[in-house]
Amino acid sequence: MTLQKRTAQLWLLRTAGALMLACGALCGGTGQALAHDDDTEVVTYGPGACVAIADLPAYPGATCRKHKTELDDGVTETTSSYVTADSANTVRLAFEQAFARHGWAVVKAKHDLEDQEWDYTVVKGQRRIKIEVEPQEPHEGTGTEFSIETR
Repeated sequence: MTLQKRTAQLWLLRTAGALMLACGALCGGTGQALAHDDDTEVVTYGPGACVAIADLPAYPGATCRKHKTELDDGVTETTSSYVTADSANTVRLAFEQAFARHGWAVVKAKHDLEDQEWDYTVVKGQRRIKIEVEPQEPHEGTGTEFSIETR
């Protein structure tokens, strides 16, 4: 009888421990219990959400879709996403002219002519900006999407 009682107690103890572990895993209480996460993200949508960048105007007539501000390990990153009815080639040419006109130096440029996609990283003093230009997906329309990211 004592052996049956002890077996039942061990079974109950093991089952309770397994349930606590499973509950902790589902609730996020395991693995990083002592980690500190200072990352925050704020996303706003709509035509007035985007923030202008000094010395680098967004493409004229483009409509803001989304603005995201993210604090990651003490570094603030902002990304403004836009859409325009103009072609991706027209938008990228306008940005290339704006870089030269406003004193931005292109430190990285990537072009995919087949897909009509352009990525630029430009610098001016201590400021660094990344710009991505690409056509909209066919189900979204026939215009161009572009984003401007600052750090």
